[in-house]
This record gives sequence, C-alpha cells and structure tokens, in this order.
Amino acid sequence: MALSQAVWASCFDASALVKLYVNEQGSCVLRRYFHSQPNKYTTPFCFFETLTILKMIHFYRKALSAEEYHEATFGLTAWFGAFSESLPDIKLTEPQALHRALELAGKHTLDLSDAFQILSVKAGYYSPLVGGSQTVLVTADRNLADAARAEGVRVWNLISEPPPA
Repeated sequence: MALSQAVWASCFDASALVKLYVNEQGSCVLRRYFHSQPNKYTTPFCFFETLTILKMIHFYRKALSAEEYHEATFGLTAWFGAFSESLPDIKLTEPQALHRALELAGKHTLDLSDAFQILSVKAGYYSPLVGGSQTVLVTADRNLADAARAEGVRVWNLISEPPPA
C-alpha cells in the first residue's frame, strides 16, 4: 500500500451486515468491500439488531435454512467479538447521549437505533479520524444515509453508490 493511500474505518449498520449472510440486492459488492477492509466494526446496537433480523428471516420468512441461520449468527457473533465488542462506544443510556440521539431522530425522522449510529460515528472511538481517513458509515438504508450525510458523516449507500475509494 502506498503511503499516500488513505485508510479508514468502516462502520457497518444492520442493513449492511445482513447482506453478508443473506443474498439480497448489494450482497456481492458488500461482501467484497467487507473482506477488503482492515478496520471494520459495528455498534452493539447494530449487532443485536442484525441478530434479530437474521432470526426473522429464518423463523418467519423461511429464507434461511437452519444451517444457514446458525452459520450466519455464529459468523456475526465471532466477528463482533473479535473486532467490535471491546471498542469503547458512547453510552446511549447516558442523559446527554440519549438527548442528542433523540434530537437527531426527531430532526431526520429516524428511529433511535439509526440516530445512535450517526452519533456513534461522530463521537465514538474512530471519530478522531478526519479527511480521507474519516470513518465510513456503510448502509443500505437510504434515509439513514441521507441523515448521516446531513450531519457531516461520510457514508456509503451500498445500494445506489460505488464503494468508497
């Protein structure tokens, strides 16, 4: 890698993480990007949200076999434990963080989880990264992508944009 090439952290939201395990629009490009990134993580909120979505896809939509479901949840949990769980994150239950997340949710018509993701990228562990090294929020959620951009967050909407370079 050339010294002038920027390296950044990639924060994956649940809409992106699901695509690692379920074949959906954007899965192939997301998988290539995910496996090429040295600094990748997710928030605890997104980890649990992804587990819930995988559960719904398996048990209610019947779109994952039992083997695929167990492989997906094991893979996600192992990755989260190795790359994300020990990262310091903002505490949503602290009054200031909760207040700011609720403000973001109201301002952009987001749910609390999406507002927390924006807040986490802006104020969490990797937030000191700037310029070409600024953290990228990876999502397949257009509303989250638009709101995050409006808040100055670097975003890759994997459904409608090429991967960051």
